[in-house]
Amino acid sequence: MSETAERRRSARADVVRPPTDRDMGLVGRLVGVIVAPRRTFEVIARHPRWLGALLTVALIIAGASSWLVSTELGQQMLLEQQVDAMESFGVTVSEEMYDQLKRRLASAVYFTAGGVLVMMPLFSLVVAGVVWTVGYVGFGGGASFRTMFAVVVHTGAISIVQQVFVVPLNYARGAMGNPTTLAAFFPMLEEGTFAARALGLIDVFVIWQLFVLSVGVAVTYKRRTGPIATGFYLLYAVLAIGGGFALSRMGG
Repeated sequence: MSETAERRRSARADVVRPPTDRDMGLVGRLVGVIVAPRRTFEVIARHPRWLGALLTVALIIAGASSWLVSTELGQQMLLEQQVDAMESFGVTVSEEMYDQLKRRLASAVYFTAGGVLVMMPLFSLVVAGVVWTVGYVGFGGGASFRTMFAVVVHTGAISIVQQVFVVPLNYARGAMGNPTTLAAFFPMLEEGTFAARALGLIDVFVIWQLFVLSVGVAVTYKRRTGPIATGFYLLYAVLAIGGGFALSRMGG
C-alpha cells in the first residue's frame, strides 16, 4: 500500500473514530450516565472528577425535597405521614403529640435540605468505600478510590430523574409516600404485612441505579456487567427481605 493511501485511510479512521481520551463536561457526564452509561463511565474512569457532580446532585435533590415540604400541602402531607408511621408501630398519637409535630413543621424545610446536603456525601463515601474494598479483594485492585467515588457520585443522576418524577406526582396526589416502590404495583396486599413491607423497600429507581452502578464498576475493573449486577440485586433483595421482616414484626 502506498504512503498516500495509508494517510488517507488513517484520516478517514480519525473522522469515524471519536477521540478516546476527551473529557466530558458536567452536564454531559450526568446526562451520559442516563443515556449511555458505559461510554460515559469510560470517560469518568480516565478523568475521575466528582465535586461538580456531587454538588449538582445534592443541591437539586435538596431543593426539590425542601420545596415540597415548604408548601402548605406538603407540610400537611408530611404531618400525616409522621402520624401514620407512628400509629403503624402501635403508638397512640395524642392531641399534645400532634400539636408538637405540627409546630416542628416550621423547620421541616431546613432539616430536609440540610439532611440531604449532609447525608448524600456521607452515603456516597460509604457506598464507594464498600464497593472499592470488595473490588480490591475480589478483583485484585486496579482502581483508585477516587475513581470509584466518582462513579458512585455520578450514579446520582438517576436520583435527579427520580426527584423530577416523584415530587410533582406526590404533590398532585397529596401523599408523601414513595410511589415508585414495587408495593405500588400490588395494592391488593394488606398494609403492614411482610410482603407489603418488603416490596415497599424495593424502589424501581434504585433498581435502575444499581444497574448503572454495575456498569460503572464493570468499566472501572474491566469486568462483565452481568455478574456484578446480579450481586448487587441479590444484596438488595436480602436487605429488603430482612427489612420487611423486621418492620412487619415491629408494626404488628
